[in-house]
Formats: sequence, structure tokens, C-alpha cells
Amino acid sequence: MNLELSRGPLRGGARLWRALNVRFDDFRVWYKITYKRGKIQATVGDAWKSLDNPAYFKNPGLFYHSDAVVPRVSHKVVRRIAGAEVVRFTFPTLHPMCFPETNVAIGRFYRNTRVPDAPVVLISHGWAHSTIKTIEYLYVRPFIRAGFSVAFVSHPLHLERTPPGAYSGELVVSADVVLTVESFRQGVIDLLGAASWLRSTGHRTIGVFGYSLGAYLAGIMGAIRDDWAFVVMGGVGDSPVSPIFDTPLGRNIREDLAACGMLDRHKVERAWKVISPIAFTPRVPKERLLMIAGRYDRIILPASARRLHRAWGRPRLRWLSRGHYTMLAATGGLMARAIPFMKEMCSRPPALERGRGPTSAPRTT
Repeated sequence: MNLELSRGPLRGGARLWRALNVRFDDFRVWYKITYKRGKIQATVGDAWKSLDNPAYFKNPGLFYHSDAVVPRVSHKVVRRIAGAEVVRFTFPTLHPMCFPETNVAIGRFYRNTRVPDAPVVLISHGWAHSTIKTIEYLYVRPFIRAGFSVAFVSHPLHLERTPPGAYSGELVVSADVVLTVESFRQGVIDLLGAASWLRSTGHRTIGVFGYSLGAYLAGIMGAIRDDWAFVVMGGVGDSPVSPIFDTPLGRNIREDLAACGMLDRHKVERAWKVISPIAFTPRVPKERLLMIAGRYDRIILPASARRLHRAWGRPRLRWLSRGHYTMLAATGGLMARAIPFMKEMCSRPPALERGRGPTSAPRTT
């Protein structure tokens, strides 16, 4: 175990730094719940009661059913950036939802032109990105410079997959607890499909990098397959229940849950257990897991991160003196801790580690 903790009282400069991080998180939360109120969603019927089937937790592949399936991918080179050729790819989702706009998975593959056979970072991005440029600037370009190729799929109901009249990501987490589960489910399944496609084209060393919303999906992916080169989770907790019930970010959703009779933590925990990393046992070896958490995070509370850390056998954990947004987007935060770990793991291919191999051979659909 490698755990960083603060010791002793904070001095003046450290208190000021903490206050700045907390205020920035608070401002971002205020903006999201005030100016991005979103549509009022509601849970209808009793379908949520079937989502905590014990079989799903013994074998999450039963629920996230596309592992090792190679989707029918269309792709073309669309442009170049420094050090990489950009391939836009699409495929019919392997788990359709009620919104036709989200049923075509859309992704980008940034093939590193400087490093032959570069390992691939599969990014599971955060909530409510409104432009691809942000993902490229903060994450793709640093990974390219570090010698990786990079791929990501726009999450369900995000970016080009957003239904008319909604903003990017608006419908992913809401008081419709079944829609929330289906959004997470489609996101995980599409990322697994993209990984299987990349493997089928010769990219054998693939790791998962998730942050914020995407870190929950990354953790679930680490419970489905054991052959990831690494799984890095930045700003992740035990369950999405915590940021909704325990922080100001969830205020609007709590109001909507109350209006439809679902403002009951036990009910929501039951419905969202299947999208909570803590409900699963990771299959990827513990030494290939890295959690990165913010001491001052006002969205993914430190207590939530600690619960997941304990439940998963105490993998490597890096605590940063940051809030949620300064950890994810500021220099010296998430990327500075993630890249060295990822390089270390890619020097030790998982297929050679203790005789492990891929969970199963890809099959085409």
C-alpha cells in the first residue's frame, strides 16, 4: 500500500490554499445547480427494484454484456495534431437506449506518430464536457507527449450524442434512477467495445484512465476485465449516491427525487448499486490500480474515496491537497501522478504477470 496523508495542523499558507480550493469547488457547484438546473426527471414504476440482482455482482459481465465483443466500426482519419493522427470512429452501440441520438457511439483515436506500437490510454471522460477541445487540451495532448496513443468514446448523452433540447451530459445523472443506470451501462459497454476493436487491430497494451464521472465507469471496467495495463481513477468514490445525497451538487436531483417519492437513500443505493464500484471485486491486479483523490474535494468527498479504497484491498492511493476541479484540471495534479504510474505499468505487460492473459478472445458482432 502506498498512501499519502497530511499530518499535523495546517499552517497559514496551507489554510489559504485549502480555502481557495474549497471556494472554487463551491463556485462550480453553485453554477451547475443554478444555471444548469436541467430538466426535471422522475422515476416511474418499479423497474429499479430489479437492478440489485445478486448475480450481477458475482459476474458484472452479465449486466455489462459486451466484454470481448468487437463492434462494427467505421473510421477515417480526420486531422492531425502534434505527434498524432486523429481517427474518428463510430459504431452502433452495443446497448441501445430510448434516445436515438445516443445509440451511435462516437469516438476518437489519436494514433501516436512518434512512438511505434505505443500503448493506448482509453479515456473515460468527466461529466458534462461541452467540447472535445477541453478533453484534448487537458488530457489527450499530455498523453501523446508522454509516448501514448489515446482513445475515447463520447459518453452517452454527451457531446455529439446529446438529444435535442438537452445540454451535454444533462440526462446522465437524474432523479430517473433507471435512466441513470442505463446511461452508465451504455457508457461502460461502449468503452469495452472500443477496447475490443483496438485490440482486434493490433493494439494489445491498453489501460483505462477515468476522472470524475468517468472514474466510476473506469472502476467498473476494472471489475469486468483483468487484462488492462492499468486502471487510473481520479476523483472517484464508492458510489454516485454520495455526491447526490451528501453534497450541494445533488440539491436539484434531491428535489426531483422527493417529488417522485424516491428521496430514500436506501432505495437509491439499491437502484444504483450496479453502477457503484464498491459493489464489485476488481479483476485487474491490485498493483495495476491507482486512485487519486483530493483532500479538499467538495464533490467526491474524501470519506467516499476512503470507503472504496478499503473495499478494494487498499490499492495505491495518492492524496492531493486539491479540490475536485483543481485536482483534475490544474498543473501538477491528476496528470502529474497518473503518467509515471502508467509508464511503469506499461513496462510490465499484464499478459506476462503471474501467467495472466486476456479474459477472453474478442468476438465480432
